[in-house]
Amino acid sequence: MAITGTLFPVWVALAALTLLVAMVVWSNQRELVLQASEVRASNAEARAATAEAVVTAQARTQAATATAFAYSTSPEALVDRGLSLVLAAERGPTEARLRALNVVFAPAALAILRPELEHLLSGGLHLGGKSGYELFVLATDHPGPDQAQVRTRERWTYDERTENDQRARCLVETSEQIYTLRRAPPDWSVVEIELLSASRADCPT
Repeated sequence: MAITGTLFPVWVALAALTLLVAMVVWSNQRELVLQASEVRASNAEARAATAEAVVTAQARTQAATATAFAYSTSPEALVDRGLSLVLAAERGPTEARLRALNVVFAPAALAILRPELEHLLSGGLHLGGKSGYELFVLATDHPGPDQAQVRTRERWTYDERTENDQRARCLVETSEQIYTLRRAPPDWSVVEIELLSASRADCPT
């Protein structure tokens, strides 16, 4: 009886210890399962966020491309391109550059631009140095589906140079004008220029 009484508490203790070990193992496994679930959920959220970011970036790129294309074919862009051709012709009045003006400007519009070009050609001059222009579009109207009027404020610097690149004179001109354009597929052309105001001053020293 004494031996049986001694073994009974030992058996109970072993059972309790086994149960405790089993609970610890189960708790650890449960923790690992929870961690794995959290990792899977986190990975799923990361993939979803990445996919959303890719879609957003693609949408922004498409919108930016559409906006850039819309501007490149707009009346305002045509005016800017036309003025860049004028500046190029005044910097180097070659026959090819002068012909290029006829693509953008109709004869009535060219009549407004011709005096400056003729002044340079007759004096053997060209623009150089600080020459350039700043263009500010004030308003754009569309009187008809194939017509547009672009009102601008411009600041031109005419740094006139001789054949050996010596400065003859330098003027700054500020003006406001309205460009009337007509669509001639696939692009616009400037058919008329109405000069609203203009003032000139010597370039700052």
